[in-house]
Amino acid sequence: MRHRVLIVVSSYRPAMLADMQRARALAWELPALGWDVEILTPAPREVRQDAIEPDADGFFAKDTPVHEVRAWLAPLFGLISLGSGAWRMWLPMYRRGRTLLASGRFDLVYFSTTAFNFFSFGPLWRSKFGVPYALDFQDPWVLPAHRYRGRGWKARLSAWLDPRLEKKAVREAAGLIAVSETYIATLKRRYHKHSPAWLKAGRHAVIPFAAEERDLIEAGRAHCHAREANGRELVLLYVGDGPTRERSFSLICHALARLRSRGCELAPRVHIRLFGTGRPGKHDQHPVLKAAARGAGIGDLVEEQPRRVPYRRALDLILRSRGLLILGADDSGYVPSKLFGCALSGKPLLACLRRDGPAYAMFQSEPRLGHALWFDQTATMPHDEAAAVCGEFLKEAAAGVTFDRRPLLTAHLAPAMAQRHVELFQACLNRGTAR
Repeated sequence: MRHRVLIVVSSYRPAMLADMQRARALAWELPALGWDVEILTPAPREVRQDAIEPDADGFFAKDTPVHEVRAWLAPLFGLISLGSGAWRMWLPMYRRGRTLLASGRFDLVYFSTTAFNFFSFGPLWRSKFGVPYALDFQDPWVLPAHRYRGRGWKARLSAWLDPRLEKKAVREAAGLIAVSETYIATLKRRYHKHSPAWLKAGRHAVIPFAAEERDLIEAGRAHCHAREANGRELVLLYVGDGPTRERSFSLICHALARLRSRGCELAPRVHIRLFGTGRPGKHDQHPVLKAAARGAGIGDLVEEQPRRVPYRRALDLILRSRGLLILGADDSGYVPSKLFGCALSGKPLLACLRRDGPAYAMFQSEPRLGHALWFDQTATMPHDEAAAVCGEFLKEAAAGVTFDRRPLLTAHLAPAMAQRHVELFQACLNRGTAR
């Protein structure tokens, strides 16, 4: 028996934003597992225009029905400074979802987005149509109180509204998925007394972002991927967020500075290239991480381009680099979305992560994944130790070695991650225990 899932996202083809990558991978994989997929998304004109990529079609499953929604009264939202798509699109997305569910062809709704106010559709649609829904927590929805302070009236409104919307959406969800066990544990503490359906066996799961072999194949079609630099230069690459990565990048810089001060012959050959580190959607971008390099005394080794780079270009840069950097956020539950994709590329990896987080534990339990430095809430890895780890990474980068990590990553590839989704989706359809 085939089933059909409606996946709600905040962007889709031809946009390439991080929070819809899960939906993109599932659109490829779920049909082979008995689940047909349809996507509900804001239209391309309603999302960040710097994320629109005209050459993105090869990364999306062509046969997936996509329901694009246009905004209503967009000028009004601009006048009250609510220009972000999450609220501008709330009512039109809700109404289109009602129309789709009224057809009776969907067995489940899956919300896979960090536009958390879309999660509030779930209880409303379930009450009207009886269709269960599952939530995907890629980040925390409700933030610590200090994260709302000093950010104006919109932040104060969010501080009041977020806990109320989360409570309703999470209590009535049939299933819950998160990229980190920390997020699941937090939601259990908040809502276990309400006995939500997702607490039942098989209804909640920690599923990190998948590594997608198909993407590397697609990116490799146009280029032979000669080295980004010739001769002795060691190009080390990072593509991703910058404003929340200062601590992790600073430790890497101090480790490199320590190596250079000791006369390590590899350290002066390093050329760190940082891309897409600026604030999302901002056009007046300024470097946000290079200051950490200057502070450590290696500003001359670092090049930062804060503007977002297209997804295809990012993959090309990865394949041309000598080694890759994984920068962790100062959040114990954070798992870098690019971790397994970077590992799949075969390049040497150097990560800097929270010591009490799941990503660092992965590196500790599986050394073949790469090298890892650590920091925690109050301390960082001693610079001498960090320099030793960094030195081993540089030796691999200088030697041009690559690693076949596919056997190690089997459980983290897109087909395996899709299978785990199917198991949870099936549990959500168990009418005998559904609420």
